[in-house]
Amino acid sequence: MSDTHPCQVLASLALAHAQTLNCAATEVCVEHTWTRVVSWESVAVLSAVSLAPQERSMVSVRCHSREGRVGSASGVAATKGAVNKLVATANKRASDSGAKRSAGPAPRYSKADVGLGLLDRRYANLDDESREDVVNSNLRAVQDVAGAEPVHFRYTEVFTHRRVMTSTGLDQFERSTRYTLTGAVRSGDHVIEQSVQSRHFADVASLPLGADMAKQVTRYADAEPSSSGPTIVVIEPRVIAKIMEAVVPAFDRVRVQAGKSFIREGRRVGSEKLHLVDDALQFGGVQTRSFDARGVPALDLPLIREGLVGALYMSIEEADQQDGRSSGHESPGGVWPGNLLFRCGTRSRNMMFPELGEFVILDELVVSDDKWFNTKTGTLKLTGHFFSSDSGSAPKYIGIQTIQTTFVDLWSGIQEVGNDQQRFGPVDVSTWIVDGLSLS
Repeated sequence: MSDTHPCQVLASLALAHAQTLNCAATEVCVEHTWTRVVSWESVAVLSAVSLAPQERSMVSVRCHSREGRVGSASGVAATKGAVNKLVATANKRASDSGAKRSAGPAPRYSKADVGLGLLDRRYANLDDESREDVVNSNLRAVQDVAGAEPVHFRYTEVFTHRRVMTSTGLDQFERSTRYTLTGAVRSGDHVIEQSVQSRHFADVASLPLGADMAKQVTRYADAEPSSSGPTIVVIEPRVIAKIMEAVVPAFDRVRVQAGKSFIREGRRVGSEKLHLVDDALQFGGVQTRSFDARGVPALDLPLIREGLVGALYMSIEEADQQDGRSSGHESPGGVWPGNLLFRCGTRSRNMMFPELGEFVILDELVVSDDKWFNTKTGTLKLTGHFFSSDSGSAPKYIGIQTIQTTFVDLWSGIQEVGNDQQRFGPVDVSTWIVDGLSLS
């Protein structure tokens, strides 16, 4: 695919129509995607099936009025008429909005587009046989594990052209690839679902997702009785990744200032062992990008510094009020987090476990919605599969248990961080050992 693509055409149409409506300034973000899916969802089907490719253009428009007001509109648009309608809607919303002044379009920053690993050079040479083999090989891997059976597997490949243009002359362009393999595996009454994501096909094709899930879920059998109460909890990195992805919106400055987040600037929220950085420029990260939806390259943000709340996500408007610089994390739907990087420790699990005495391991969460956490109050309900151990002895499965806590109590209880750094989607994290929590 060439650099000549619908993004530039659609963005130019939007800017031209906004000019006829006498807008003071206009911003347009166009994301054009080509998506391919390979799916297996039934034992009645012997192998994976390739679905028809899908192509779509998503257009987001922000119109600024001469009175300093702003309105926005987003939607799928592939024709001049559809683009004009979005511009008209954004302009009308600007006219109807309150008197709060907007900061206008983003200033021009140098684009960070070298060495990001966004585009898989192999993409153009992929064929349906290669894609289907990713799913089929994982199916076979599950079927080879006694007691496990596949529920579904789905491979998704997205090639994206993205462009941000403004009436003030900003023009940013980016191409990227993203591959995702999602699967679900059953053993008895238990089903687990996990995924692997990467900018590069080879990563998704080579990781043994099916085999790992099958081995994991077959361990959830013959639960032994356990007692409730305070205990040391070892939390697996894959569980921490889910927890931290859920809490990221709480670091949005707009939410914090509106009292809709439990986060407060400078507040101690965790152990000194906890250090978290948002890095949207990490090589090959699934949330890596050259710029956000308003054309701003992202800054590295230390969200938590040794247990203290550090930097917050900041929009162009918030930055204008603070006489600062936008963090580069905006999307039409709100905060667009980058890759979350946790500082790892220096000791292995084999070194730490014998010193713990009795402890439990939170191996996997059992959640199906967003009711297990609340970013306004900071409450957290961790329901999942647990194992117990004593000084590093062989773990024994104790079934599905629950820990009622808060993000702050969880983070404050971190006693040790392992050196087993792993990547789960956009999160790089290692094992946590947490004290002060209770099974209920």
